[in-house]
Amino acid sequence: MTPFILFFMFAIVICLGFAGSWMFRLTRIPDALLLIGAGLILRALLKVEIEIVHTAAPYFGAFALLVILFEGGLHLDFEDMLKSWRKTLKLLALSFLLSFAVIFVVVHFGFHRPSLHSALLASAIACTSAAIVIPLIREVKTDPAVRTVLELESSLSDAVAVLFTVTVLQLVRGGAEMVDAIGPVIFASLTGALVVGIGAGLAWMWVLKKLSGQPLLYLMTFAGMLMVYSVSEALHSSGVFGVFVFALTFSNGPKVLAKLFPKFKREPITDELGGADIKRFHAELTFLVRTFFFVFLGMLFDFREVSWMLLLEGVVIYVVVLLARAVAVRWSFLRTQDPKSWHGAKVLFLFMPRGLATAVLATLPAAYGLHGTKDFVTVAVLVILFTNLAITLGVRWVEKTA
Repeated sequence: MTPFILFFMFAIVICLGFAGSWMFRLTRIPDALLLIGAGLILRALLKVEIEIVHTAAPYFGAFALLVILFEGGLHLDFEDMLKSWRKTLKLLALSFLLSFAVIFVVVHFGFHRPSLHSALLASAIACTSAAIVIPLIREVKTDPAVRTVLELESSLSDAVAVLFTVTVLQLVRGGAEMVDAIGPVIFASLTGALVVGIGAGLAWMWVLKKLSGQPLLYLMTFAGMLMVYSVSEALHSSGVFGVFVFALTFSNGPKVLAKLFPKFKREPITDELGGADIKRFHAELTFLVRTFFFVFLGMLFDFREVSWMLLLEGVVIYVVVLLARAVAVRWSFLRTQDPKSWHGAKVLFLFMPRGLATAVLATLPAAYGLHGTKDFVTVAVLVILFTNLAITLGVRWVEKTA
């Protein structure tokens, strides 16, 4: 393929992303399926081998996730987060654990997969996608508290699923006696990312103050984001969660410090420290990454790998995930008959899409040499398609009942 054709296709994808964003503002129909469909068509036109797409998935998945989580942290208000953290953790625990449990039972007993394989597939599919939830929930008319809960839940959900899956695969190599270490390893990883993110965020406030008025501030912040991810991963912590905390800290740090220390001169990053430029430029990058993210999801799907049994497995998993989400939302959020509360519950129920993290995690067992796990990707991508179809059709319904 000649370079000009490749560049032309890149331009078409960006135009599709812009058109999809514009159409969403007019029709309230998300652009996810349009871009996923474009990915299906592009892979067929370019005749890209599925193995190449699988090889690129972990790298593109990590980059997309850290860029979009950085966006989420930049725009999240610390005071709103403090008000919502209990509900967030409750929803996260119930939704992830219930989804994991029902998927494990269905896959193990209904489709006769080994218990280890069932646990790994359940872990991959149990997490919601921050890369899909965060950009979309900002465009939907809903209660800010519900928006905050969803942003936090999806951010932590991705991190927990990645940590759980990778830890289990590493412990398989270390022997069954190490299984008790899963919980402490996950806790230590999240705690390490929290420390790195907060430390880097506070340091970056000082850097921005010193560089205020200088050009290329955003590129320096982008470099800082990559450093936080790399340092967190090098310390065996969650890099994407570290990036989220980093953005949350330096965007809210002046406000928090001004409250804790009244003499502290408050300089919000939205004005004096050049934060408006950082947010604007990062929004452009997030749009670009998100657009290619959905196209890449479409390229992951291979119709030749779909059998009736795998299709049935994907449908059944999707149904039980819906039921698990409904129970989790009911137990963690819905307490009154207030219409506002019911609307918030509908939004929380609807925003459970699976994304690239699920697809990437589904490729790992085969990469670690576990036999019989090659079809995980097909099942995972089917669930991704079903959940994104649901959110595409459901946004208008949610907003009409607001």
